[in-house]
Amino acid sequence: MLLGLTALGLAARASRLVAAPSATRRVETPLGPVEIPAEPRRVIAVDSRVSLESALALDLPIVGYSHSRARPWIPVPAGVPFLAAPPDLEQILALKPDLILCPDTAPYSDWWPLARLPRIAPVLPSDHRLSWQENLSQLGVWLAREGRAARRIAGQADLIADIRARHAAVIDRSVVASLYFDPVKRRALISTAGTGYGQVMPAQVLRELGGHGISAAHLGPYGELALEAFGDVLGAADAILLFDFGDGSPRVLAHETLWQRLPAVRAGRVQIVADNCTFGSCYTAGYLAAAYDGLYARVGA
Repeated sequence: MLLGLTALGLAARASRLVAAPSATRRVETPLGPVEIPAEPRRVIAVDSRVSLESALALDLPIVGYSHSRARPWIPVPAGVPFLAAPPDLEQILALKPDLILCPDTAPYSDWWPLARLPRIAPVLPSDHRLSWQENLSQLGVWLAREGRAARRIAGQADLIADIRARHAAVIDRSVVASLYFDPVKRRALISTAGTGYGQVMPAQVLRELGGHGISAAHLGPYGELALEAFGDVLGAADAILLFDFGDGSPRVLAHETLWQRLPAVRAGRVQIVADNCTFGSCYTAGYLAAAYDGLYARVGA
């Protein structure tokens, strides 16, 4: 059970006395002015995707993270614990953080309790309506680590330019669908721009490449697509990124007749990508760029 508001506030102030460094910086955020440590020593990343990736990109000293276990391509240092999910405020308090990173997705929810976290330590938010580059740049400004942020962004731009140089003609003429198949509900979730999920990573990286995706106008509010509509919507796709969340969904999908009839499937233009890449930052961007590289190579073969 969580501490009561008064008890949590008192305990948080005691924690700050122990953990807070002597030098601080005052920064302006969407939460208002926030006093943060000039050199954070104990950082909690509430979300294992945007928060954690951004923290690692800026070389922040992470002491724990939540939401879900880090994907294999995220370079989490050995010994950094995966915390309770949804976040347990008592557990976070016990770790004595001097800075917390948290998305603004649902400030009063259990998963992203942005409104309650400032009672424990200063909080810097990310904005799910912005691109990963914008979020990383803003965090770099707040923490006076602009150079680190710029180098990460430039590294991705170089990777994108290399892929673009090798596949420009194919990228320009091809329509790509990026999706996960839910084997229980027997529907696809299309990761494209314009759905209620905001800036999903497959759509962001496709946009960086100058590629063309499936329009959200043909989908449900969060990218849902019923199996019976596959032909009408996915029939226009020249190639497909298929995400494997480790639940055997690609094997189930392979036996669906409506899937087998799709032109991209018949032509062998399907790239299976391990794990969930829906949200993230620079590391997921690089992982997805490599996946698109492989997919466009299939189209151009």
